[in-house]
Amino acid sequence: MRVTRVTDDTVELTLVAIHPDSGEPSGSAAFAMRLLADTDLERLDREAGKGAYWDPDALARYAHRVITAVSVTGRRNMPFDEEAARRRIEDELRNRGLDPADAAAWQNAFLDAWRDLWRNPDRVPSAVLEIRLADPTWLTGAPLDREWDTAAYG
Repeated sequence: MRVTRVTDDTVELTLVAIHPDSGEPSGSAAFAMRLLADTDLERLDREAGKGAYWDPDALARYAHRVITAVSVTGRRNMPFDEEAARRRIEDELRNRGLDPADAAAWQNAFLDAWRDLWRNPDRVPSAVLEIRLADPTWLTGAPLDREWDTAAYG
């Protein structure tokens, strides 16, 4: 994800999936809090209780004190149809003259194409998440253009 806008009390994050199991982003305060907490897990543990990132109840209680609103916009390529993506890649390989009977060449070409798909932000699921904060001090870990990977859920 990447920080694409910051104001006094709001941060906008552009989320781009890097794996088909990522799922769609949630508009919940808990999901937004996990994203922000990725920048300062120690602070989350201090303020919400040790292990709050993994405790849905503790995290939800804390998130509702810190976050006033979350919106998800700019959804692209959602829901992601993994089977359709695989079929498109297989069609591309056939059009290039590759034969599935040549298992090693087919597998290598497929894996290369699959990796390329997930490296192209125009082809994978993405969305924009706007988070409005009651406690804007959480914005210190999210300066404009900062990028980080996350396994946040919720």
